[in-house]
Amino acid sequence: MRFQFATIVGMALSGLAAGQTLNIPTRVGSIVSLSAPSVISGSKDMGNREYDRGRACDTDADTGSASAVFILENGATLSNVIIGKNQLEGVHCKGSCTLRNVWFRDVCEDAISALGNGNVLIEGGGAQEAKDKVVQHNGRGTVTIRGFTVVNAGKLYRGCGDCTNNGGPRNVVIQNVRAKGVSELVGINSNFGDTANVSGSCGSSVKKVCQEYKGVQKGQGSSSKVSTTANCKGQTTLPSC
Repeated sequence: MRFQFATIVGMALSGLAAGQTLNIPTRVGSIVSLSAPSVISGSKDMGNREYDRGRACDTDADTGSASAVFILENGATLSNVIIGKNQLEGVHCKGSCTLRNVWFRDVCEDAISALGNGNVLIEGGGAQEAKDKVVQHNGRGTVTIRGFTVVNAGKLYRGCGDCTNNGGPRNVVIQNVRAKGVSELVGINSNFGDTANVSGSCGSSVKKVCQEYKGVQKGQGSSSKVSTTANCKGQTTLPSC
């Protein structure tokens, strides 16, 4: 397992060194274009096959779980899979879930949406070309992102700014992440008691590690940045990888 993890980290680093693209594992077989979301219960290892929905990313609207490539039921684990670029939504977690070595070629609306109550673990893998965010956290609980690589993104993580029944607390733990070309690594709603803790991470061209916001209820205006930093724990800058 140590050798496997070291190999994954080495691949991520070599991708960053080569330029602003991910070194995604070689796809096994042909791309599978799903006509509907694949619903995962229990544990599923996809063997580095690649899946999409056969539709180009032509909108940045939230089109819901019907547009997702995978929907993870509460407690599900999805491993070793590539999400192709022809999709509107990537992976939706309905509660607690685990993603291991899940790669995103080109993020459309969001790569990963944590929608329910429960803890989410994202370990290994990576995403690139996210105009807005990679991980959207709408539910409650802790999202841990460990050993992940993000390249060219607005944010790696964002607690929802204007959901229906919005609130908290939501927590995010960032460990050993590698980032390049990211505006904000994490965004949290400090007025809802959200917290972020960043450790062991590195990168370049990251404008801000942690940004606090004022979250709002849907239909009551827009979420706005605040100047406080008390809920941002750990690293405030990232050393070069």
